[in-house]
Amino acid sequence: MNEITSFYRRPSRTSDLGRHADLLPGLPSGLPSDLPSDLPSDLPSDPEALGAIVRGLLVHNFTAKVQGLAFPAERMAHMQTVGAEAILDNVFGLDPAPLGVERPPERRMVGFCYHFALLHCALLRATGTPARIRSGFVSYFEPQRWIEHWVVEYWDGDDWLLTDPQIGRSSLTGDDFQDGFTAWNRCRDGGSAPALYGNGELWGWDELRGSLINDVAALNKVEIAGWYWCDRLKVEPLDQPHDELDTSLDILSRLAAAAESPETIRECFDRYPELQPPADAVAR
Repeated sequence: MNEITSFYRRPSRTSDLGRHADLLPGLPSGLPSDLPSDLPSDLPSDPEALGAIVRGLLVHNFTAKVQGLAFPAERMAHMQTVGAEAILDNVFGLDPAPLGVERPPERRMVGFCYHFALLHCALLRATGTPARIRSGFVSYFEPQRWIEHWVVEYWDGDDWLLTDPQIGRSSLTGDDFQDGFTAWNRCRDGGSAPALYGNGELWGWDELRGSLINDVAALNKVEIAGWYWCDRLKVEPLDQPHDELDTSLDILSRLAAAAESPETIRECFDRYPELQPPADAVAR
């Protein structure tokens, strides 16, 4: 393990399983002896098998709608959940069965791509696999468009592999997914059209800016969704270029893309405190 993979093997504030790690004591066989002794023992170590477990615990809000599932307001409020421990609070509050037991859709936590990615990342780290979530855009939801999405990147011992735990699509390529840096740079360089990047009714530069700062934060293991808290991004019109702001984001993107150690990743993050989520955004 090098410095980077060791960094991404350890839990963050948002990916820590918290009280739920105590429910799963014991060291899994075959894992490095320097791992903490309180790692979960009844979880598979295979990353894709862990992704399948996540899909048995969560239901995407769009999937629920398509399936005709109607949930009360308190269930829909779970979509605002931040952090793996809080996700599992909701999961076990709906059904106390062990993690490996697939719930029927009506007893799964309602979430969106962020929740699938964060919980998958948390379980990967808990079972000894270096992992990080990535904010960006995928091409496989709508033809000729890049849809805002969260995926997971994990270390297989030789390289970083991209997987989508929400739909079970693995081995993603650059044709499938563009991380926040890539999408930003392509649009700024004129290689892609900003209007093709978005989600639902929101398209263009605001989506690109938000995904970029979320990606930088996630690489620093500050893993939250949305940029409702970021006043710096609230420029009008949201979907158009903004010279001052976008020039700053160009610098951020270049620095973050070139970072090769936890220290340089952190230095890049710390350089722009106005683009960092406040503590209450991380803790809620």
